[in-house]
Amino acid sequence: MSVLSFLLRTSARHRWRSWLLLGLLIALVSGLILAAATAGRRTSSAFPQYEAAHGYDGFLYGTSPIPKIATLPDVTSAQLVQLPEGGTPTCSCSRPINSNDFSLFEAAPQNLSNMVKLVSGSMPDQSDPNQVLASFTLQRDDGVHIGTVIRVPLFAASQRNAVLNSASAPTPSGPTVDLRVVGIEAAELDFPTASAPSYDLFTTEAFAKSFNAKSVVLSAYFVRLRHGAADLPRFQSQAKALGGLSVSDLDTSASAIEGSIQPLAVGWWILAGLAALVGIIVMAQALARQATTEADSYATLSALGVSRRQLVVLTMTRTSFIGVGGAIGGMVLAFLLSPLTLVGEAKLAAPSTGFDFDTSALLLGALAAIVLILALGLWPAIRTARMHDTGESTRVDRPSRIVALLSAVDAPVSAIIGVRHALERGRGDNAVPVGSAMLGSILAVTALCATVVFGASLTHLTSTPTLYGQLSGLSFSVNGSLSSTWNEQMLTGIERTRAVSDIFAAISGDVSINGKNVDAIAGQSLRGQLVVTMINGRLPSAGNEVTLGATTMRQLGAHVGSVVRVAVPQPQGGSHISSFRIVGTGVFPPNGVGGLGTGALFTLDSFLGGRCAPGPKQNECFVQSVIAAQGAFVVRATPGAEGRAALTGLSRAYPSEVTHPVPPTNLVNFGEAVDFPLIFGLVVILFGTATLIHFLVVSVVRRRREVGLLKALGFIRRQAAFAVSWQTMTVAVVGIIIGVPVGIAIGREVWRAFANNLGVLSVPVVTVWVMVAVASGTVIVANVLAIGPALVASRSNPASLLKAE
Repeated sequence: MSVLSFLLRTSARHRWRSWLLLGLLIALVSGLILAAATAGRRTSSAFPQYEAAHGYDGFLYGTSPIPKIATLPDVTSAQLVQLPEGGTPTCSCSRPINSNDFSLFEAAPQNLSNMVKLVSGSMPDQSDPNQVLASFTLQRDDGVHIGTVIRVPLFAASQRNAVLNSASAPTPSGPTVDLRVVGIEAAELDFPTASAPSYDLFTTEAFAKSFNAKSVVLSAYFVRLRHGAADLPRFQSQAKALGGLSVSDLDTSASAIEGSIQPLAVGWWILAGLAALVGIIVMAQALARQATTEADSYATLSALGVSRRQLVVLTMTRTSFIGVGGAIGGMVLAFLLSPLTLVGEAKLAAPSTGFDFDTSALLLGALAAIVLILALGLWPAIRTARMHDTGESTRVDRPSRIVALLSAVDAPVSAIIGVRHALERGRGDNAVPVGSAMLGSILAVTALCATVVFGASLTHLTSTPTLYGQLSGLSFSVNGSLSSTWNEQMLTGIERTRAVSDIFAAISGDVSINGKNVDAIAGQSLRGQLVVTMINGRLPSAGNEVTLGATTMRQLGAHVGSVVRVAVPQPQGGSHISSFRIVGTGVFPPNGVGGLGTGALFTLDSFLGGRCAPGPKQNECFVQSVIAAQGAFVVRATPGAEGRAALTGLSRAYPSEVTHPVPPTNLVNFGEAVDFPLIFGLVVILFGTATLIHFLVVSVVRRRREVGLLKALGFIRRQAAFAVSWQTMTVAVVGIIIGVPVGIAIGREVWRAFANNLGVLSVPVVTVWVMVAVASGTVIVANVLAIGPALVASRSNPASLLKAE
């Protein structure tokens, strides 16, 4: 061991710079992999941690406090919030606040931190009636910030009956309050899911004392249930019996929120996998080159009595030192990058958004990096020790048939030499790892083409609402605060619009399917057809048929043709349980159910339990049922300018009730919050560039004697430069020929798997001109990268190239 220690110290004194550079390269590669992997882990756990601290199972809305809610057997906690009613808020914001989704909340000071997460700023001073917390949606959509003053006119206490019962809300006659934002919060109701975002303010105890007696105040409860979603149907019935107006299922919303964040986590993990692929190939080449360089003295050491085993141990000891140092550097880099990897809803939900040292993930990742480095360095160590111990310095390669064909057709000498350098490894000290270069080129083009197909398919999906279940028309929500007459008049106005081709009435509600709580839609055509995007099968047409989302289908372990037990809550209490046959897999509007891939679709008649008897008044019964359930009328217009004008006119006629199509949050997260396809493309380009540069540099250095001999035999500068260019072109062309078709195939399959997992209609997009651009760009970049090595090869002096080393 003393001999090995001496040799290691001597080598370190002479080669510490190259060791340091290799360690830095390992730190960079492992750091990027660890940063992406821990970002995926942190993103995936962000909302579950938020739910544990700030989540609830149900939201009960009523006109007055219901103290008995807390005593129900399924309730573990019930947090009362008061809801002061006001008119349209105004502020010096970037755009007007949407009054339909705006609410004031009054929570007990001791409960406020359980209901919201403070994103920025500070909690309001409970003794100040004018300080408030604002939802992050107000900051994001309307430009509200800390210091913004929002003016809210309150309804007077004398207007209570008018507010609750009038066909249209009266003009507020109560006090007008100026509320100053001191903090930005994230409450469970604020997160965008399948429904429209909520815009909320949380006021103080002093506000309640100052204004509640003078204004209209309603009540609500955030409720936690003993068995979560399983207790919700019974709780809904019991709460309505006690006087509650409605109970919202927050567990289904939470699942949708988590589902919308999950693509971010998946994207980070895919990026980590791609970075790992880059790292394995780059590090394998770097370690092999380092072993070859340091093996120059092995023949002398072997002659002095150092055994092959000792040479291997010497190389592996050096590799282990470099690997450990690089892994430690990688952990440090991942820690420094951690604040940059939380984005979107994951950043809002995460308990901490600063530096994060994920001990278990980073230590395991660093250990895996060390093991991988040792594994990658083992074969080069054995090979170099064996070669110099046995005197093996040459390796006879089979000549390339392509080179022979070029020679047979009298191709230019520079082309023959360049292609041979690209396809043949060479011998002894002139050997070059052409196989890894070819593999790198193929993988780079393959990954780039797959990324292009995936990115084009994602863009096509987000720009084509029907693919993710959103209709190309409009949805008009029934306003529960307005009279039945008003909603009937709205429907009449829609029906009289000549260009409207399809109208169907729809309601939503929670059902239990095989014991699992599912957000469901029930629809009935009033004109035209029920328009829902189908993946396979068909729409339900009979009373015992149901169409499910792809994710719901997987969760139930069902398939088209399966029979499931469905429990539908009844208005009078209890549930109606019956068997339904699954007849299709559908894609439902993301603003109508629990999220992409989830939900169930019934006929309205089956959902209502057959209460609307067949006959001339059946549609009238359906309409009244939809109004009573505060559902919606979904419309689609004829194609063309007349149809677009009709929808625009209806939007202006009923601005408070209309809902416009919006891309689902999870698609926006994956494609916009972090543009993963773009990041993938940049990493792939970096990978291909690094591999090709490494190949060219090694080739020019290792084959300098051969180039010198060619120059001595009459090779001119231009021929030497062209030989390097032909070499580079050959590597690029091989990558294109194999990588383009393989990349397209992989991209299509990856997109299908991604779309099927989301529960949307899979339509892979392959743009021919983009593939041509990728192939052309690969050739151009390869030739540009070859300029430097070509100039070096062309300007070298033959005497210096042939000089003994």
